[in-house]
Formats: sequence, C-alpha cells, structure tokens
Amino acid sequence: MQTSMRRLRHLVGIVGFAVLAIGQAATAEAQVEITQVFVDVPVPDQITIEGNDFDNGPGLQVTLGNFPPLDIVDPPPPGANQIVAELPDGLPAGDYLLSVTTGGGPNRQDDYNLTIVAQPVAAIPADAIILWAESNFCPAGFVLVADFNGRFLMAANTVGVEGGASQHAHGAGSFTGPTHRHNIEPWNGSFAPVDDNSGGTQFNARTDFNDGGTVTGTSELVDNLPPFRTILLCQRL
Repeated sequence: MQTSMRRLRHLVGIVGFAVLAIGQAATAEAQVEITQVFVDVPVPDQITIEGNDFDNGPGLQVTLGNFPPLDIVDPPPPGANQIVAELPDGLPAGDYLLSVTTGGGPNRQDDYNLTIVAQPVAAIPADAIILWAESNFCPAGFVLVADFNGRFLMAANTVGVEGGASQHAHGAGSFTGPTHRHNIEPWNGSFAPVDDNSGGTQFNARTDFNDGGTVTGTSELVDNLPPFRTILLCQRL
C-alpha cells in the first residue's frame, strides 16, 4: 500500500512538473515588444505605441522617464497591437525611456528610447486629412480616405470635382491639311530637273500646284503618369 502511494505521489509530481514546464514555455512565447512609437498622434499630447503581446498580463502600464504612469486612452482589447496614452502636461523636449509592462517577469516588459522634439500648439481638427508614410495603415484616431486612392490631388475653388485619366489614345481618325501652293522654277539648263514630289518630275516652264490632302491613322494607348510614390491619406475622426 505504501509503495502504491509513493508511486502515486511520484506520478503526481511528474504531471505537476510537466504542467509547470508547459506554462513556463507558453509565458516565454508571449514577449511584450514595442516596435514603433508616434508622438502627438492621433492628437497633440498623446502617444501611440505599436508592438506585440500587450495583453499577456493583467496589469498593463505605460511609463515615461520619471513621470507617473501615463493614462491609457481606451485600454486595448485582447489581441490589440496598439496603445494610445496621454503625455504628461508640459513635457519638455528631450530623451526619455518609455516602458510598457503587463505584470511581473522579464517577458512582460519592454523598453524604448524615445526622443521628444516638440509639441504643436493646436490640435488637428476633426475631418482634417493628413499625409501618412510611416506604415501601411493610418494612426489611431484616423481613417483611410479610400475614395482618394489612385488619384492625384489638384488645388481648386470647389472640392470633389473628378477628372483626368491614367492613359490616352487618339484613336482612328483623319486630318485634312489646308490648301497650299508649290511654285516650280523652269529648267534653264544650268541645273538638273526639279522634283518636289508634287506629281511631276521634269519641268521646263514655271508651274503652280494648288491642292490639299488627307492623312489618316491610329495611335496606341499611352501612359500619362509621371514618376510617383504612394502615400496614405488619413482623415481625423
């Protein structure tokens, strides 16, 4: 009986160790990571932090230098890869250590060296459109203006007017030239016979030709686009 109990305890110990090992392996796979940071986006006095595994612990916290923990705007849902937080009031320009933690343990914290350059004096108004080239999606607080994709912008007094084409062709057609005159001087023996491709080859008297003609033809599609680089147009919500 005692031998059976010892075996049972030994088996329970092995199972417990295996469960602990699996738990540790799962924790090691979920490493908090900061990949990029945007200051004053989506609005001044806010910071947008992008990365991975911000939900691998129960206590999400963002700190900047020696300031108290930053206020997080709308805590991100599970699986989110973005955090928006409020910057401290009157934050001076300088270099700061930004940290994101989700609880205790080395896998639940990541640090980022952040440089604050300056803060704008006015907020971006609602519906304003910005140019964005930092990533393939708009920052928090903005939405892609998909209607502008594939179009150039042109300043005008009226908004929303569309036009232009990426290619053009002249198609089949004809062109009639105006009536014109050729004057051919006579041959006096001092130069070779004249041929001006007007219908004759040799002339020995002054001759006038007065006529017109028609030219027909087609053209292929031609690309109108100059060299370009794509960019996102993002509208403030």
